[in-house]
Amino acid sequence: MRLKEFRSGLSQQKPTLAAGSFLLVLGAVLALVVLHFDRVLGFARLVGSALTPLLCGLVIAFVLNVFVRFFEDVAFAPLKHVQNALWRKLRYPLCVVLAYLVVVLLLAFLVGFILPSFVDSLTGLADTLQRTLPGTLTRAAAWATDFASRHDLDFLIDYLRDFNWTSLLARITEFTTDLLGMLVSMTTNVASGVFTLLMGFFFSVYMLFGKQRLLGGIRSTLKAYLPASAAARLQTVGTLTNKVFYSFVRGQLTECVILGGLCYAGMRLLGLDYALLISSVVALTALIPILGAYIGCATGVVVLLLVHPMDALVFLVFLVVLQQVEGNLIYPRVVGSSIGLPPVWTLFAVLFWGGVLGIPGIIVGTPATAVLYRLLRTSVYDRLAAQNPPSPASPEE
Repeated sequence: MRLKEFRSGLSQQKPTLAAGSFLLVLGAVLALVVLHFDRVLGFARLVGSALTPLLCGLVIAFVLNVFVRFFEDVAFAPLKHVQNALWRKLRYPLCVVLAYLVVVLLLAFLVGFILPSFVDSLTGLADTLQRTLPGTLTRAAAWATDFASRHDLDFLIDYLRDFNWTSLLARITEFTTDLLGMLVSMTTNVASGVFTLLMGFFFSVYMLFGKQRLLGGIRSTLKAYLPASAAARLQTVGTLTNKVFYSFVRGQLTECVILGGLCYAGMRLLGLDYALLISSVVALTALIPILGAYIGCATGVVVLLLVHPMDALVFLVFLVVLQQVEGNLIYPRVVGSSIGLPPVWTLFAVLFWGGVLGIPGIIVGTPATAVLYRLLRTSVYDRLAAQNPPSPASPEE
């Protein structure tokens, strides 16, 4: 009898014991991590290095899926209801092949036309700085000295007189001379990851062509090892995550292409120098939410300020107007509120993830924060609805 009561009590305490065991194991694992942090960090880096090609392939496949969806939902939309068996079988593989073809053509255009012009712009900028910067510094020093003399700023006069302008000029000249070398070094570092990119490319091919099979396998695994409610919840979270990240990637890619093209066309019409260089920077920084516009604008202003100060002012006014047009007319139509994150939380995500993980953190952390925000909002609404259920309708109603 006592054994039966003990078993009954143990059965009733089973959830508490399970939670306590989980906390005990978690505490032991955390203690081991703290005591052997160097080994754990080294192991994590080793695993991360080994998984880099797979993660790279996942990123490539996710980005290319934007083009695949474009061909499926837009280009081949008139043929969506065709009942031909061969067409229905070849439709998705054809979309995948066309997506890779688009990327290959873009890379060929980048390597064949954009990259050489980009290098020429950097080389020309370095040469221009070497010619104009000494005179600019001399005029600036003379103006500062005259300003200090007219306003009896003795401390500023002493500072300017004792300042080693020759050393500053030598350092700037050295920097501009090494600018092209820095570009070559950066290109070499990129080339060192060719193997990883190639392996990621092969992984992405398998992921895209076998997307339905992979998704089906994930769903089957969740149903096999998890309760039905947990599996359904994870599928809901996965669907939401995919939707938010897809909308974010599609919108940011479209926006950076539009903004870069408009910036290049406007700079060419205004006759500003280094149109391709600055427009490329503006387009790339457009991938960064909120802060990207300011980074691109500041970069262009600095480049033009070192060459032609009035051109820098013209560019600043032009880009401010372009940003207003893009932010109020283009961006809402292209991206809108698709990721469902309010501006204040978007700014928080940019600053937080940028401080933690840098540029990759900004790009990945912003949609991830949007997913967490949506899940939290849904949970809050569900709990409020459960606490305040709607009153039943009266018979008269």
